[in-house]
Amino acid sequence: MSIAGEVHPHTALRRACGEHGADLHLHSIYSDGVHTPNWLVSKAVHAGLDCIALTDHDTVEGCEETAKLCEEAGLGFIPGAELTAYALNEEIHILGLGLDIHNAVFLEKMNAFQEKRLERMKKMVSLLNREGIPISVEEVLEIAKCKVPGRMHLCRALLLGEYCRDRDEVFARYLGDGCAAYVPKMNFSVREAIRLIHTAGGAALIAHVGRQVKVPAIVEYGVQMGIDGFECFYPRHSKALCERLVAVCEEYHLLVSGGTDYHGVKDRVNIGAVKVPMKYVEELKQWDCSKNSKMG
Repeated sequence: MSIAGEVHPHTALRRACGEHGADLHLHSIYSDGVHTPNWLVSKAVHAGLDCIALTDHDTVEGCEETAKLCEEAGLGFIPGAELTAYALNEEIHILGLGLDIHNAVFLEKMNAFQEKRLERMKKMVSLLNREGIPISVEEVLEIAKCKVPGRMHLCRALLLGEYCRDRDEVFARYLGDGCAAYVPKMNFSVREAIRLIHTAGGAALIAHVGRQVKVPAIVEYGVQMGIDGFECFYPRHSKALCERLVAVCEEYHLLVSGGTDYHGVKDRVNIGAVKVPMKYVEELKQWDCSKNSKMG
């Protein structure tokens, strides 16, 4: 803790970097990231960030630990999670930001998602076995070491077993949508995801819009469903798309977010490579579900 009048080391570093901003899309070992919260916070400090959000898939397990580390480092923190929904024949990821991580209803649903993930993993492993790959669920769970095993953990198991050359081959041959060992996730609608996030007092934003096949349709659909905002700042978003998304948010009085979606698995960008301006972060912190929800 800083003494009165002392400049916190992180504040001094941020000033030296000359940029203010936040990375509100990070993953840790509590889902499919490879780094601990301690590692992420350390890197965020060195990147000169003002604030981060932990957004692991279908879990808030790492948020309390991360919040304490951020407090010690003089770094702002927003608890979050990333949920998977389906609409317009596409998988859509919904970020929940500013969540009450102790909300009983939300945690119960996360437990249900985690059980479904394990069932899905067993089915994918069974399909791989039919393809002649003698991998076991136990091997994958040993790699995952978390409650939300997913395709990235299975990918790592296949690479460790030298069944494929690289991640691209794994997804092209086995785990990509429609491939030999692909199994869809639990069917969950965008509206259901928004409602669940609101139950925990959070704001619901559509993540990495630019990765969708039907970008304009997904944006329009999100607005119609009562989404609270969009992840506008993202490594794979062009400047034009980012500006368009911000304009949509301003037109409909929605929240603006963004981040690197950092997992630490051969990521092409580092933590803080994408910075959300702090004015949007402050709007997010002040957002009140009971007053600002667009849900009908």
